[in-house]
Order: sequence, then C-alpha cells, then structure tokens
Amino acid sequence: MNFSAPELLIVLLVVLLLFGASRLPKLARSMGQASKEFKSGLKEGYKEEPVEGPCPFCAANVPAESKFCPGCGKSAEDIVAEKAKKNQTSS
Repeated sequence: MNFSAPELLIVLLVVLLLFGASRLPKLARSMGQASKEFKSGLKEGYKEEPVEGPCPFCAANVPAESKFCPGCGKSAEDIVAEKAKKNQTSS
C-alpha cells in the first residue's frame, strides 16, 4: 500500500483538524519518548549468559569466549539455552 503526496497531505490535514495545532507538538514528543523508552527496554532485557563450563550435550569443557563447543560443535546459543532449560527443571 503506497501513499502518494496528495494522500499524505489529506491524512496530515485530518490529523491537524482532529488534534489541533497546539497539541500536535506534544503528541509528536510523547510518541518520540515512547519509542525511546521501548528501545531502551529492549536493551535492558538482554543479558549475555556465560558459555564456559561443561557442554550439556557432550560434557566437553567450553572456554568462555568460545562460539562453538569444541567437542560436539553446538553453538554457544544452543549451549546457553540447554543450560537454562536444565536449570529450570532442576529448580
């Protein structure tokens, strides 16, 4: 669905009529703040788990900075996910 210039102009005019000229800057500012808070919330939710220790698949020792298990070749993400799954079931 592509909008051409006249269609965008009509939409902007309708928004201007609905909200008024004095409320549009406040509306735009609040939308910008909401976007910034959403992005910062996404960054806060991510925390990197350490990979080092025994591999849950093959029991080989995996160094901390390794991206793959030297024993079975599983990725670091797979190793961390499996360790988390085992920790949840044991709790």
